[in-house]
Amino acid sequence: MKKFFYIIFILVIVLFFANILQNRPENIKKFENELLYFPSGKFIKEISLDFKTTMTNLMWFETVQYYGQHMLTDKNLIFLNKLFNVITDLDSNFLQCYTFGGTVVTYDQKRPDLGFALLDKGMINLPESWQIPFVKGFLYYMYLYDYEKAYRWFVFASKKNNSPYFCKTFAAASKKKEGDYITSLRLWSEIYNGTDNRFQKESAKKNIIFILNESFNRIAKNDRDTKVFSIKGELKKLTFLPFGIDVKIYEDSVVVKEK
Repeated sequence: MKKFFYIIFILVIVLFFANILQNRPENIKKFENELLYFPSGKFIKEISLDFKTTMTNLMWFETVQYYGQHMLTDKNLIFLNKLFNVITDLDSNFLQCYTFGGTVVTYDQKRPDLGFALLDKGMINLPESWQIPFVKGFLYYMYLYDYEKAYRWFVFASKKNNSPYFCKTFAAASKKKEGDYITSLRLWSEIYNGTDNRFQKESAKKNIIFILNESFNRIAKNDRDTKVFSIKGELKKLTFLPFGIDVKIYEDSVVVKEK
């Protein structure tokens, strides 16, 4: 009898979503009204304990449909964050729900506060994930243009086990965007010295040369950015530059080239 009740409950949820996510505008409006009273993920989790995976997959499928439907029509995603939170209450280890959900809630729902809260929830439940802090850094970088916060989250992601090298490259790019050439050079040099991958080494070397040339071109144009001017004084101390890059300092110019 208990299992029969669970099956009936799941069927009710299926029919609920199947009806409201059709293309008829009156059903979409009805959906928005009914979601106000939609149960929380914790309640659904307790009710459908024996069918948690089935319910999670169903909710994920229907939420993606809801997102796609509204993006193609009215772009009204007011309840998108609630749906992602219901799913992650059902399955706290659903990595893709945090990363995809945090991205679209921030960018498409235009609620970075809610998107970041969803990502923070993911970092609490999945503390070993590098993907979630990386996405948070990426959103700060691409959406909010806050390069200092982006840098911090990229570095945080890079320290996680099995994090890919591009976490650190995005951190270096963030510092360059911010105008902190010294830190960016240090990061690119760490990337160069920390890998045996030829492609990664070449990429790091090209970025180091590019940053050095760009910064000194700005000096030549009398750019008054103090961060740019500081690099000339600091350059003599940059013993961390990788082998293969030759930097010659003259009175009025600097020449940077590959050896």
